[in-house]
Amino acid sequence: MRLTAQAAVLGALLAALLTWLLINGNGEMEAAYVTMQRTVGSLALAESRLQHDVLRARAGHLRNYDPIVAHLRKMQAAVADLRAASRPDDAEVRALAEVVDREAQMVERFKTGNALVQNSVAYFDSLSDRLSEPDVDPRLVQAVAALQIRVSQLARDGSAKHLEDIRARLDAMAAMTLPTDQAADVAAIVLHGRQLLDLLPQVGAATRSLPVASSEKARQALLDARRELHAERQARADGFRLALYAAALALLALAVRVGLLMRAGTLILRRTVAFQTVVAQAANRFLGSQPDEISAHIVDVLAMVGGGLNTDHCYVLMLDGSGAVHLWNRPGLAQPRGWPMAQRALIPDITAASDDLIFIETADATGHPALRHALAERGIVSWACARLRRGERTVGLLCFERSTSDLPGWLRQSCGLLQVVADSFGAALESQQVWAERRAIEGELRRAQRLEAIGTFASGVAHNINNVLNVMLGHAEIAAEALPAHPDRAARQIEMLVQAGGRAHEIASQILDFGRRGSAMQGTSAVEAVVAETIAQIRSSAADPTVIRFTGTAQGAIVGGEPAQLQQVVHNLIRNAVQASSPDRAVEIQLDRITLAERQSLSHGTLRPGDHIRIRVSDSGRGMDEATLARIFEPFFTTRPAGTGLGLATAFEFVQEQDGAFNVRSVPGAGSTFEVWLPVMTPAISDASRACGAVMILGRTRAAVQEDEETLAALGYEPVGYVDPEAALSALRTAPERFDLLIVEHPLPGLSGLTFARRAAQIAKWPIVLSLSASEAVQPEILSAIPVVEVARRPWRSNALALTLQRHLASGAKLASGAKLTSGPKTAPPPRKLSKR
Repeated sequence: MRLTAQAAVLGALLAALLTWLLINGNGEMEAAYVTMQRTVGSLALAESRLQHDVLRARAGHLRNYDPIVAHLRKMQAAVADLRAASRPDDAEVRALAEVVDREAQMVERFKTGNALVQNSVAYFDSLSDRLSEPDVDPRLVQAVAALQIRVSQLARDGSAKHLEDIRARLDAMAAMTLPTDQAADVAAIVLHGRQLLDLLPQVGAATRSLPVASSEKARQALLDARRELHAERQARADGFRLALYAAALALLALAVRVGLLMRAGTLILRRTVAFQTVVAQAANRFLGSQPDEISAHIVDVLAMVGGGLNTDHCYVLMLDGSGAVHLWNRPGLAQPRGWPMAQRALIPDITAASDDLIFIETADATGHPALRHALAERGIVSWACARLRRGERTVGLLCFERSTSDLPGWLRQSCGLLQVVADSFGAALESQQVWAERRAIEGELRRAQRLEAIGTFASGVAHNINNVLNVMLGHAEIAAEALPAHPDRAARQIEMLVQAGGRAHEIASQILDFGRRGSAMQGTSAVEAVVAETIAQIRSSAADPTVIRFTGTAQGAIVGGEPAQLQQVVHNLIRNAVQASSPDRAVEIQLDRITLAERQSLSHGTLRPGDHIRIRVSDSGRGMDEATLARIFEPFFTTRPAGTGLGLATAFEFVQEQDGAFNVRSVPGAGSTFEVWLPVMTPAISDASRACGAVMILGRTRAAVQEDEETLAALGYEPVGYVDPEAALSALRTAPERFDLLIVEHPLPGLSGLTFARRAAQIAKWPIVLSLSASEAVQPEILSAIPVVEVARRPWRSNALALTLQRHLASGAKLASGAKLTSGPKTAPPPRKLSKR
């Protein structure tokens, strides 16, 4: 930007210089010189014609002086033009003007004298013609004729001898004795003749002086001065043209430079716009994701951003206590060296820096020295990092690194885009946390509501159980009285007693199930097997098994939740449908696997896109009205006198915890249809035994470690449990290649789990999972300083634990020398007892 501003200023200066050179080096001087030459030439031509016409007038061949006046005016106009085109103090023009003024005065004198001469000649000729008549004295006629001949020769011969001859003849004519009338004419002839003789020298002198007083010298002086000035100006103009050419070359070079800068700026702008599109797509990916889908989409967004930057590796290091890491590698490249331990080792130096955006160029020695040295040791050429914030707290780091080339230069000029990406990650993670906290609060609220409902209806439930107990006591008393006299009667009473006890047990079980915190996510269920087993149980106790019809298939789908809980849901729905229908009317159960392309709202819940299992139970019974349909899932709401109102409430609780939904349709008198929609778990979640390995467990008590060993063995791993930290460290030193991952309880008796993790990391680089109870917490800053890859909260959930182990074992976490990654699946051993270690 600064270079562009400098180029703009320099360009403006060069443009001003070019304008000045153009003004001083243009062709106006040449045009003025040519115009002056033409003006002087027109003056010379007019002067020449003036002299020619003066000679014609002197000879009597010009009848009037209009041509002479016209030539004189042209000369004066030329002088006026020259004065207008020159400076007021121009000596040459002033001298030329003075010459022209003198010529004008001489022409005026010539015109006056020549007019008198011509008038005298004409009068002389007229009188001479009149005195040549026959009645005139022959002597006079002869004298007049001779005089007329001499006067007519004056135009050709104006010599003094000729003039004296004419004067002598005039004197002789004046001495003649003539009659009175003729004497007067002769006197007039003599007078005009003598006047003619007096004027002729003046007119001749004026005629001769015109060529002598010509402006040729003044004109030539003006031309010479102008020619010299023109040569001087021409030389100056040539210098200006040369400077103009040099300035034009400089401007051309500047234009090329500016063009290159603009091209570079255009490329930067184009790449910035392209990356802005990528950033927008990444933000939209987060915005279009549900909170529970954000973690699964982080790597996808990293791929979008990393591909847009054409970087080698792009990863996220979480600092919120979860220890989660997310990595994307450019296709064809292996994961970065030391992943993720080497990257986590940079966290203290990163958090110590004050900038939200950090750029490191190891070759240029730019950036934080400690970070630069650590990155250079790993062969990193360029590296960038942005903080992920949740409010004022840093919850993670978004990092980009290259081992092959520098980060693109345009990225530094558009570094705000990295902050936008980081803000998108931070907003998504905050949304995920808010969603998780909301779910936890909702779970607590539901539990509180259940407990409140149980408290509210405790008296009613106690009344129902008390009625059952009264019946049981009555039957027991009758049976006691009937024994031993009437054993058959006693047997019947005891049978009824057992039925009443079962009814009481059922009521108590439903209350306990509804009041207990849901644990649906601790297992998985094969839908088709659970539904088939449930239908078989109901058919075995039904009067007519054929009224229960089952169609469809789940195509081997697996859903979350324990099979017993799913079976309870299906059992409640089928039992309600059977009880609502006539004995001869069929109950339809249909199983389907359906893929939803977009979110779908049902009557009781919303489904996100993906594969789902639909369990549909339909009956043709009495149906429900709108008021009943609105309350079917309320605890203790029932339309049957013998019902508890907890079956559908418990089923709804289970489905809701599985992120599923109910879709209920009912028409009074035409039956009801209950649809249960459950999301299908992906194979990576449902098949937890694919990634196996040896896992060390360090716990507090032998009993707890033994339970953990059995959990891991069920997932397909080889567990090795310890309760003594020193014995565990000794085993790690003795055979570091034996273990693939460590699970460390915190706190431990006598030794902190964090201290053990730090000491274990000094032996070899294993992935270490820290096990904490739900009530305990460790500051992210403390976790970032030790090699803990993730935190597992107790009580463990099988699927979540399986995902954690798969993620860190599949990523190849053994990076230290001498440590090996377990290759190939291991055979899952049976549950083991705790060794005496």
